[in-house]
Amino acid sequence: MSQLMPPENLSSRVLSVLSLPLLERIQELSILFDRCSLRQIQEIYPHIVHSVFGINGNPLGWGLRTTTLENNPLQFQVLHQFFGICGSWMHLCHRLLADQCKFELDVSLLPAKFVSMLQAGQNPMFYGDLINMDPLRNQLGTLSLNAFDFYIIHFVLYALQPLHSINPIAMQIHNVRSKTVYLKLVSEYLNNFLPLFPDARIEPVHFSSGVKAPQPLPVQALQPLRQPRYLKIPSSFLNGGNVSGVGGSSTSNASAGNTSPQSSGASTSAARAYAWRSESVLHFFVDIWLRYDIESERHLPSSDFVRGVRTLVKQIHFFANGASQDHSSLCCLRKVSSSMVKSRIYAFICGLIDRWPLDSSLMVVLELWLSYIQPWRYTMAALNNKTSGLAYLPPISPCFDGFIIDNLIMYTHIFIQLLPRFERLDYTVYRNAFMLYRLATMFSQNDLIDRLQRYERLNAGNSYGFDSPQRQVNMMNKSLSPGVHWTPVVSTQFPKLFSEPMQLHMENFLLLISMSRNSILRDMAALRNQIAEKQRSDGFLINFFNKLFGESTQDEVTLREFSRIPEVLRQCIDAFCRTFNVDQANLSLHENMPEEACPPVSSITTQKFSFFDDSDSLDTSKLNPHQMSLNASNIQSTIDPALLPIQTNEWKPLVRLLHILSEKINKKYGSQIQAYYTRDDYCGKVARQLLYAPMTEQWFDKRSGNTDLCERLVPPRVCLRQLGSIPVLVTIGGALLIGQMLWGSPILGLFLLSSLVIGYNLMLALFS
Repeated sequence: MSQLMPPENLSSRVLSVLSLPLLERIQELSILFDRCSLRQIQEIYPHIVHSVFGINGNPLGWGLRTTTLENNPLQFQVLHQFFGICGSWMHLCHRLLADQCKFELDVSLLPAKFVSMLQAGQNPMFYGDLINMDPLRNQLGTLSLNAFDFYIIHFVLYALQPLHSINPIAMQIHNVRSKTVYLKLVSEYLNNFLPLFPDARIEPVHFSSGVKAPQPLPVQALQPLRQPRYLKIPSSFLNGGNVSGVGGSSTSNASAGNTSPQSSGASTSAARAYAWRSESVLHFFVDIWLRYDIESERHLPSSDFVRGVRTLVKQIHFFANGASQDHSSLCCLRKVSSSMVKSRIYAFICGLIDRWPLDSSLMVVLELWLSYIQPWRYTMAALNNKTSGLAYLPPISPCFDGFIIDNLIMYTHIFIQLLPRFERLDYTVYRNAFMLYRLATMFSQNDLIDRLQRYERLNAGNSYGFDSPQRQVNMMNKSLSPGVHWTPVVSTQFPKLFSEPMQLHMENFLLLISMSRNSILRDMAALRNQIAEKQRSDGFLINFFNKLFGESTQDEVTLREFSRIPEVLRQCIDAFCRTFNVDQANLSLHENMPEEACPPVSSITTQKFSFFDDSDSLDTSKLNPHQMSLNASNIQSTIDPALLPIQTNEWKPLVRLLHILSEKINKKYGSQIQAYYTRDDYCGKVARQLLYAPMTEQWFDKRSGNTDLCERLVPPRVCLRQLGSIPVLVTIGGALLIGQMLWGSPILGLFLLSSLVIGYNLMLALFS
């Protein structure tokens, strides 16, 4: 038996361990957990949780939101293994449940809207036994949580920290599609505690059967601002194993022998263990994340937080859609989970759309919305039949008609809210065109459009009786459980989605898309001519070696990027024309017309706007994409070819090594290289054939919140990246093989290849 650590040395030992480097820290803590008694672990547990999530210290904590598989694979693996469902940390949390100890959470760490909900008495039964009142101020003071809930609520709160605005590492990671350890853990926790399959096993399975200990009520009863209203949970839910709070009477009932109709004895205990953890995870994630106050917060939530909310929405769809096959204690929790999200998601997405920057990062908000309004994509049948990619669109079962009716403004109002933003996007960027494609393909589903048109035609007095967004909000409040209310600010000025004004609006919008597509086709034709002219001037040998070594110019890279856009835009136009019954002949009529002969798309496009207009009346928000492209035609990001992303025909480790070597050469001999490049004699001509030419790099910097164009002059330089190309390596290997076969020495083959390359460059320098 391992020797227990003396109590007096415990605190100092923990503090010293928490100051170690991360990998050593995790290793030492794993040993410490085995050596300490349960009472000792209770003392150090809150300190470790605060350290993990950066409470009153470094906001990065242990780096869960900044560690990815790309930037630190070893640390990513260690963190995921330690905090995973079957990891050391989760087993420690469940080990502490045996002693039924409680940990206090100060409400100052909670979001303001969440605290207001608890203080006003709007909280459901789940929070009834968690609340501790401050007897002096008669206000909410702390929450008493068991070890599992204490960790989960801190884990959920960690996502609300605006790391992307205070740390450059987080800002860089959150703006790309890399998956952090935190997002992986979010997906793993939700998938485990809110399972899709009714017979799924929730890990960890083996822990104390005393799930939640009875907890004393607050010293003084909470005095709400209005009559408290609670989420009505059916009695069968409570009997089936749902525990209404972290402590309290539900556990007492369990110990008294309250059994489920479906189970008894040991199976009843296991069912209760499943239910209370799932309920905790569901309440903490939904009530905290979807109450993020987007309107009043100084910083927008990070894109990784929005991706986490999308993971939550998808998993709750899975969880709720399994209710019909589930006869366990989770059944009633599955049934109420969808309404919990419905009560908050509309205001949350509307706030995101209003404040999100107008660039391709809008994709994360779009994907969140599309995931919520397509619950039929997250069923057991859809999961079993799902094919690769986005092409799979499962049919909409009649069982989802109620969801579509209850959430109609989530389809219609938000689409109308998004449309002005899509009208201002630049569709010469592929990611923007792909965003439009995602929107178009979703709304082109025939079985969905038929439903939306039919339900939207039902006016007041009919069975579904909603003729405005606000009226439907009122109806949804009546249909929700008491204490759960919609609180969005809804404008009633939006027309119906399938009305005649919207059809005209969509026709004007599609005309803009058609004009953008034609403009891209013209730019592609001009770029092809430019590339062909350059290839003719370079001659046969240069073109042959460029193709042999797989070299691509900036123009060729741009052309490849452009070539994907016209077909995507064409599919978008076709899909929207089918959805809104727009005649494509009206769009084709203007395709070959000169731009000055085209009719105005809207009243704002008849005015002349320019970024260089010094008048006080300039409003750039009214610029359409065509005008923006005219004003910004000479503002393009230009990247050093040596710094372009590693291509599929390159060997990554060798390219990185050659880049480091090139940087050291340029840093040490930069002045001599520039002197050779500028010489007018034959030596200078040779240098200009072998070295990369000077250029001006241009890129867009968004760190300040604005898009600033930055420039940097790059001098002549050595670049050995070509040697990392797979065709070049194959050529070198072929030369070595020829040397071995013909002369018995591979070095002679390499010498012959080097002589040919050097002679070729000397000839080019002679005739340049």
